[in-house]
Amino acid sequence: MGSLENGRYNPSILLAFKIARYFHMSIEDIFIYEEEES
Repeated sequence: MGSLENGRYNPSILLAFKIARYFHMSIEDIFIYEEEES
């Protein structure tokens, strides 16, 4: 969890769904998607 919080790990979509389900939250409530500037 620490790596997720620090932005050092990018979870797979399956892991994101499992984490959201565990906490009874939506993926959008847990994870913030930020596009990288090119």
